[in-house]
Formats: sequence, structure tokens, C-alpha cells
Amino acid sequence: MKSTRLKLLAACVSAAVLSPAAQAGPHGFDAHNTFAPASSALAGTSIAKPQDTVSAVFGNPATLTQFKGTQFTFGGTFFKPTVKLTHDGSVTGAAFSGTSGTDIFPVPEIAVTQDLSGLGMPATLGLGITALSGLGSEFRGTAGSLGAGGESVTLGINAGLGYAVTDNLSVGGAATISFSELDIGLSSSSAMTHDLGIRGTLGATYAVGDTTIGGFYQTALKHDYDNMVETAPGVYANVAIEQPANIGIGIANSSLMGGDLLLMADVIHKYWRDADFWGDLYDDQTVYSVGAQLTRGKVKYRIGYGYAKEPTRADAHAPVGPLTQINSAYGVIPLSDPVVQYLQATQAAVLYEHRLTAGVGIDDILMPGLTLDLAGGYEFKEDRDYGTGSLPGGGHTHAETKAWQVGFALTWKFL
Repeated sequence: MKSTRLKLLAACVSAAVLSPAAQAGPHGFDAHNTFAPASSALAGTSIAKPQDTVSAVFGNPATLTQFKGTQFTFGGTFFKPTVKLTHDGSVTGAAFSGTSGTDIFPVPEIAVTQDLSGLGMPATLGLGITALSGLGSEFRGTAGSLGAGGESVTLGINAGLGYAVTDNLSVGGAATISFSELDIGLSSSSAMTHDLGIRGTLGATYAVGDTTIGGFYQTALKHDYDNMVETAPGVYANVAIEQPANIGIGIANSSLMGGDLLLMADVIHKYWRDADFWGDLYDDQTVYSVGAQLTRGKVKYRIGYGYAKEPTRADAHAPVGPLTQINSAYGVIPLSDPVVQYLQATQAAVLYEHRLTAGVGIDDILMPGLTLDLAGGYEFKEDRDYGTGSLPGGGHTHAETKAWQVGFALTWKFL
């Protein structure tokens, strides 16, 4: 038992970043507008024709030209994951079943857009702040788990500019400065560490009649957490994590029902295999989402669906694969395969594949120019077995995940 405990404690530096956990969704652990005020009701669909300022600022920057005057959005989304584990005791020495103690995650959604027509420029500036990604699980209070847990959150501050080249074509660019904190949960040999990162986004849109096509490319986002964990007396190891580069394309059409029905679809490809650290664990991932918005007077009714296959590489669970991957990332922490698989389970690997969302937007709700957006969503239950053991599914650890979210925002429009 003592030997197993020491192995698990030493390995927590890897466990904290092995698999995105509680704050996750169909985009791995990246948000991609799935929590934005209106887009959250559309499963994040927003590349061609976003319906809120946050989605334009943090999505395809070329879409900023679609926002006129001055518009300011303030809101938030509350996300609640549920992660349940069952372990047969072969790794920790004691069988247990438990639920992660992570609470509700509040996600800020704040943005402002300002068109520059008053300066004689066919352009719109956008600024905003939101959470870009997050992960976390907490089984410290579950007897037999050996206190597994860890948490991280990354906030992004964006500045973007969209420029209308012609009446049909717009281009745009955005810069992101991120602030990320990581806590791997080792009170005696580690501490919460933070780092700043930077990434860029380039995008374009082209409108033909009632149809708009949009696309963007987003660079990778890297964080280096210095002196994250003490691996020997006075010796500290750094942890480097890179969120992947992304490329996306979307289409929106409003030709039906006299223009009152807006239909949208997005595809985003995530280059996990090229990302530092994650490339050893994940395959590239393609994310699909569709959304529909029906306008009736001052009310917009929204619904959306998103899908992405869980990206964990099959060879991440091969007999030698996990040990090799951890050593290639850190070079100092020897782990057995069952321990690695247990850590992947306790950090609740990216199991979410299906998301269903809905919401409403109400214009002029208290005064002219004030819009209220409400949205909710559900990520369906998924499960997975890890390792080889005595559980009914044949593994030593079984994980189940599901999640819900609700959000609101107020937008002041000065047109």
C-alpha cells in the first residue's frame, strides 16, 4: 500500500494534465463559444453568423463587421459536471465508488464591440474576456481513492478587428492573452502555479444573398508552469501544456420563412497530435455542431446539437504506451500501466460526445436596445472502462460523466 501511494503521489503531476475532466465538453476541454450567451443555445455554432458579441470576439474575428454601433454584453454561464467512478481496488489497494466533489463552474461572458464607421473605416473593434478552457476533478474525500484530484482554468482576454473589404467579403484578426492556473493537488510537494500565454486568430466571411460562409485559423496556445512540482529535495520540474491549433468553417442561411429562420452549421478540426504533451495522448478531433434560430417578433427561439468523438488515442491504453508517453513528457516519473490508467480515469477523460442545447433571446426587454439571452444545455451520460480488472466491463476502473449548463446575458445596443 505504501509503495502504491508513493507512486500515485509522484504521478499526480502527470495526472493533473493527463485527461481533461470536469469542465469539459464536445471540444475536449476547450470552450469554443459553447458557453457564449446566444451561441450556447446553438451548441456553439457561430463561425459564419454569430448571434452575440462574445462569439464574434472569441470566434471568427471577421464576423465583427456584422455588429454595428456600440454593443456591450455582460453575462455568465454556470456549468455543473458529474463524474462517477468505480474502482476494484487493484491499483489503490481498496475498492471504492464515488462522485467527484467539483462544484459548479461560473464562466464569465463579457465583450464589447464598436464599429468604426464614425472614423470613416468599414471596420469593427471587439474586446472581451471569458474562460477558454478548464479541467478538474476531486476525489480527496473518497476513501480508497488515495486523494486523487487536480484543477486548472484558463481565462482569455481578446482584442479583435474585423474589416469589410467589400459588401460581401470581410476579414479579421484577433490576439488572445491568456492567464492559466494549475493546481495538481499535492500540498506537500507542489503549489498552484500560473502562466501567461498568447495566440492569434485569422478569419474571413463571404456573403452571397441569404447565405454566409465563414472560416478561421487559430494558432496553438502554450503555457509553461515553472517549478510545478518537487521531484526530489530542492529539485523542481516544469510542466508545459499546449492547447491545439484549430481550423474551422461554418455556413449560415436565412432564406426560409421570410428570413425569420436562421440555420447554421460549423465544423472545427483540432490538431491535438501536434500539441505539446497532448499529442502523446490524443488523436486529432473533428467537432460538428448545428443550430437553428426562429424569430417571432422580439423573441428569438434557439436550439442546437453538437457532436465530437472522444479523442483519446487507442494506444494511450496499450501495455507500454502510457509508460512511454509519461516518460517522454517528464523523463523522471516511472509509472506502471495500471497506475496511468487509474489516473486517466480519476481525472475523468474527455468522455462527452453529445450536447443538446436550447434558449431564447428577447429584444427590448426593459428598455429599447436592451437584449436578454437565456440558454441551457445538457451533455449526455457517457462511460468508459480503464485497464484490466474485475469490474463487469473488464476494467479496473469505470468512469461515468454527464453535465448541464445554464447561462444568461444582457446586451446593451447603441446603434
